[in-house]
Formats: sequence, structure tokens, C-alpha cells
Amino acid sequence: MKQVFLMGPTASGKTKLAMQLCDEFPVSLISVDATQIYKDCNIGAAKLPQQELERYPHALVDIISPAESFSVDAFINQYQSNLNSIENQGTIPLLVGGSMMYFNAIFNPLDKIPKTTPEIREEVEALIRKNGLDWLYEQVKKNDPGIKFATSDKQRIQRAYEVFLISGKPLTSFYSGGEKYNENDLNFLKIALIPEDRKKLHQSIYQRTQDMLDQGLVDEVESLIKKYPNLSWESNSMRSIGYRQVGMYLRGEIRFDELFDKILFATRQLAKRQITWLRSMQNLLVLDPFEKDISDQLNQSLKNFLKS
Repeated sequence: MKQVFLMGPTASGKTKLAMQLCDEFPVSLISVDATQIYKDCNIGAAKLPQQELERYPHALVDIISPAESFSVDAFINQYQSNLNSIENQGTIPLLVGGSMMYFNAIFNPLDKIPKTTPEIREEVEALIRKNGLDWLYEQVKKNDPGIKFATSDKQRIQRAYEVFLISGKPLTSFYSGGEKYNENDLNFLKIALIPEDRKKLHQSIYQRTQDMLDQGLVDEVESLIKKYPNLSWESNSMRSIGYRQVGMYLRGEIRFDELFDKILFATRQLAKRQITWLRSMQNLLVLDPFEKDISDQLNQSLKNFLKS
């Protein structure tokens, strides 16, 4: 089954280009975004307006409450389920987004990772409360130098340590087995949007950050906290960029005039990590999203792929 992957850093114009491809080709969209999965997280997740979502429906958007968690395994299950539906429709899946862990799990399927237990989870939570997240991150790095988590990514750091306690193996060792997709598989068209001029990406990130605050990101977070009683600042959704910083503001940890810069800095760091992920992948078609003829380049690439 042919599949198209449109990957890129945040604010690189992926969604707009995907919609243009929908107008030209028989494709079905699957979102690969770790924040757009959450209901009512609209502004901070940069979701399309409802009217445009109805015209360009995306699978894996608005599928769980922001108080719930969502693992890589859960993403793969949803992805595979949608592939079956799309195949029955006779269209081509177009996966678009910037959550590189999800893309990596498709290209390099994991072995079955052992499930944690409430006892193990509480043990690790107690270690975090006693020693701090930075300490736990250092323990994970000692056992698993290959991890690429941000030092603030509590969910992944905790999960990696839980896996080590249960199995005695580092998390990255589970990437080595299983029936992997062939990196040269002709059924995959992997497009990476990597700007040659980083300044243009930074300008786009700056504008997106401003738009989010102007559109009412703070009000959105306040309404989420009221609507979902089980939602906490430690929930995965509230640890996403934008939501985390607004939480800091609402708790009085930063001033409002610091909020923009905090979100801007975190988003730039995310984009840097996303580009690093992309450059580590193989068999990519690399395009500059800020080229004037990017739409024509994409259309021609997809035409050639579908003919092959």
C-alpha cells in the first residue's frame, strides 16, 4: 500500500500544503501531531478551524480528552486501523505532522515493550518526588545513552525508567527487533520540509506565537481546566508547548509580559529537535517549504510516486 509522509518542523506550512494535495490527489489525511489528538486543545495545537476540518477531515484529531494520556503504541494502533479504512476507500494515506517519535515508530517498529504496573509507576513517581526529574533523566541516560528525550519530558523519561526496571533493558533496545519496513520500500514517499534559511522559519514561529496569544490561548487553558476536573498541570496535554507556559503564568510563576518569549523560545527549540530528527532519517525527499514553487514541487513528486 502506497503511503505519503509529509514531515517538517512546527510552523513550516505542512497543513496548508497537505490541503493543497487533497485538492489535487485522492488522498486521506492522518494527523501525526501529539497535541492535536486532544479535544478542545484548539489554539495551542494550531488546529484548523472547524469549517476547514470538515472540508479536509484528519484522522487522529480530537480523539481523546486532554486529561487522558496517549502512548506511541496507541498511536500505532490507531494508525493501522485507519490504514485499513483508507485502503477500503481506495485512497492514499497522507500522514502529515511534526511528532517525530510517531513517525519513527512507523519507520522503525518497536518490539513489544513490557507494560508497567501501578507498583512500578508509584515507585518511579516516588523517586521523582524525592530526587527530581533531572536526577531520573541522568539515571536513564546512564542505562540508555541512545535516548533523545528533552530533559523536561517527564512522561518519556519516566516510561524509559519503568521499562528498564521491568525488563532490565534500555528502551532503545526495543527498536532493534520486529519486522521493520524496508527503508528502500517503494511504497513510501517520505517528504521532509527543511528550510534552508532558518530565519524564515523563525519568522513563521514568531507569527504563530503571536497569533495564538491574540486568539485567546490563555482563555482556552482556563476553560480546559474548568471543563475537565481530572485535568492537571502534569497531564501530557498541559505539558505541551504553549499550554505549559500558560500554566506557568496562571500559577504566578512568570509575568504575562514574559509569556510570549517563553513560548517562542520553547517552540524554536522544538523546531530544532524536529529538524535534527529529520536529518537522521534515511531516503527522504527534502524540500524547502519557503520556496515559491513548493506546491509545484510537491505535486510533481506525488505524481511521479503514484506512477511508479
